[in-house]
Amino acid sequence: MIRFALPGILLALLATPAAATEWTICSSKGGEASFSVLVGSLGIGTANEFKVEQGGRMWSTTSGEGTPITRGQAFEDDRTILIDVMTEDMGTVVAELRAFKAREGDQPVAIGGILRMPGVGSWSVACDGGEG
Repeated sequence: MIRFALPGILLALLATPAAATEWTICSSKGGEASFSVLVGSLGIGTANEFKVEQGGRMWSTTSGEGTPITRGQAFEDDRTILIDVMTEDMGTVVAELRAFKAREGDQPVAIGGILRMPGVGSWSVACDGGEG
């Protein structure tokens, strides 16, 4: 009987908690543009999955989902989120997200800022989801 229980006990000891991931989505009020980042347990600074949508077009780091992009920079602290995504060859910035966080008392974190797509336009955005 112990022989059968031992592998289960060993697996339980080796198990690590799953890293929670959630999309943070920053979108303009009218839905004209959005910037999404998949946030894991280590925060936005280590994120590698991004999507940008504007005017019926999509750019994505996920293969087969729209025009390919790659991470340029991604920085987050307790007050700021700064992210740039670029063309696959890293030659041109496709989109820049500049967002700011605020918390008052026990209220959830409020996140908002500017999404800029050089040569396309700029939008004020509100952000939902993620680690905040």
